[in-house]
Amino acid sequence: MPAQQDSFRIERINELVRRELTTLLKNETKDPRLSGVVVTDVLTSRDLSAAKVYYTVATEDKAEVDILLKKAAGFFRTRLSKTIDLRHTPALRFIFDPAPNTGARIDDLLSKL
Repeated sequence: MPAQQDSFRIERINELVRRELTTLLKNETKDPRLSGVVVTDVLTSRDLSAAKVYYTVATEDKAEVDILLKKAAGFFRTRLSKTIDLRHTPALRFIFDPAPNTGARIDDLLSKL
C-alpha cells in the first residue's frame, strides 16, 4: 500500500476513534468526573496496535481524571472493538493536552489588556 493511501487511512481511523471516544465519554460513562473530558486528538500507530488519545479537562482536577481515564482504558478499548470494524483495536494511552488551556489563558490575558 502506498504511503499516501496508508496515511489517509490512519487519519480516517484517528478521526473515527476520536468521535467514538467522545460519544462513549458522553453517553456510556457513569462517573460525573469524566463529563468534562474533551478528546482533542488521536494518533494511531501505523500497525494500529496503539493509539495516543490527547484530551483536555474543563475542571481543575486533572490528576484525578488522568487516573480515572487510565483505569478505564480497557473499558473504552472493549467498547471501541464493538463499534469500530477493525481487525485489532488499538491499545489506548491517554495523554493530557495542555494546548487548549494555554490558548484560553492567552485569550484571558489579551482581554485584560
